Amino acid sequence: MRLSSIEKRIQEIDGILADKEREKQMASGISMPFFKGMLKNANRPLIDERTRLETERRFILDRRESIFWRIIWNVIVPVFVSVMTVYTIFRLGLPV
Repeated sequence: MRLSSIEKRIQEIDGILADKEREKQMASGISMPFFKGMLKNANRPLIDERTRLETERRFILDRRESIFWRIIWNVIVPVFVSVMTVYTIFRLGLPV
């Protein structure tokens, strides 16, 4: 899965878990202790999926923050941009 789709699904799950209307609908006509158990069982698959998605999201972000990519973006790209800028200035004959 892509990072954006993972984050979108996590937000959907958080929205479902925070939905008070859903809780009211489930609670109609049953006792409170039974409702709490029923709600916990109903939320368990969503919480498990959210945990799995958060782990996958963290893995993707950790991979992006690896030392290889930091070297590329912090060293090689600025050097390349500087060289191309100097080349363009001299090629166009602009005064330095």
